[in-house]
Amino acid sequence: MIRKLKALKILPLKHISPSQYYSALNCPYKLVLANTFKYESLLPINANAHFGSIAHKMIELISRGIVVNEESFSECWNDLINKKENELRQKGLGSITPLKYFVSDFALKKNQLRHFLERRKNKIAKHEQKTTNTYFPEVKLTNLDHSIYGIADLIIKNGSSVVILDFKTGKVHIESIDENGGSEKLIKKEYELQLKLYAYLYFLMHNVFPTSLFLITLDNNFIEVPFTQEDCENVYKEAVSFLSSTNSIIEKQEFELIAKPSKENCQYCSYRPACNYYSNWLTKNFEHVNDLGGLLKKVNCFNNNSLGLQMQIGNHEVLINGLTGSLKQGFENLIDKKITLYNLRKSKNAINATANIFTITYA
Repeated sequence: MIRKLKALKILPLKHISPSQYYSALNCPYKLVLANTFKYESLLPINANAHFGSIAHKMIELISRGIVVNEESFSECWNDLINKKENELRQKGLGSITPLKYFVSDFALKKNQLRHFLERRKNKIAKHEQKTTNTYFPEVKLTNLDHSIYGIADLIIKNGSSVVILDFKTGKVHIESIDENGGSEKLIKKEYELQLKLYAYLYFLMHNVFPTSLFLITLDNNFIEVPFTQEDCENVYKEAVSFLSSTNSIIEKQEFELIAKPSKENCQYCSYRPACNYYSNWLTKNFEHVNDLGGLLKKVNCFNNNSLGLQMQIGNHEVLINGLTGSLKQGFENLIDKKITLYNLRKSKNAINATANIFTITYA
């Protein structure tokens, strides 16, 4: 697929969500571009990411007591899978369906969700008395002017107790070295900031802080996020300040102050086709990521109806194979023009590359 971008009209940020905040700290320009494109990704999202939203929803349904046995599990599972696959086909991403063939460890992850349900059932069975918990799924939390707002996955109330929970389908810890040189697990900073912001937003809306904050994992682990009211207030004030300073930079169009191109910040960013700072960084660092940008010099046609491109990147001549023959005319019209191909497959320490179903070209 070959795409072209229209001229950018950078818009001010109206708000920021707790789940965006940490990523935005690492590269504020990423959030600026996301906002400009109304959070519509410029690149295909891989099957694992799409599956993550399904797993996330299943955890919510189990936690709320909607999925309670194998019958309801299968019904909700099939419904979510079918809806997601139909959505992908409508977006032109039918090539990654059925999801079971493209999601890593699909069967294992499905079984993990089944185990999550079983542990939930066993936990309930241990309590003879009926629970007095009240469940509030997908609760919108916001400040007065809606400049900071997000949606908490689940809030559980029981009397004066208020628990905010967020579901995570991936790793929630990072390994760190303690002061004695030993290894310790720390909750990822982005999740800590997210829940502390939820806590302060809840306080602004209800004039009381939640009793506790928890992350829930696929293993049915409830991981508490410690907090103080002062912590939450400080994180909130920093987020408000970040929003204000970023909008000031947008107004002055001093984007070089907030663009932070690097492998860590850019390799999974969905907005890198629109980022000139990434494009400039890529010309000198293309060996470290799966994108290539340069002058298209020649289009080679092969007998298997595939194409090979010869590109000039600085002093390097680079070959890209595996593109579909239906793009022949489009690429020939771009000879001697700068193009960038995203989401290629490269061998380690190699500069040549092969296209795949996620590869997209921007001219």
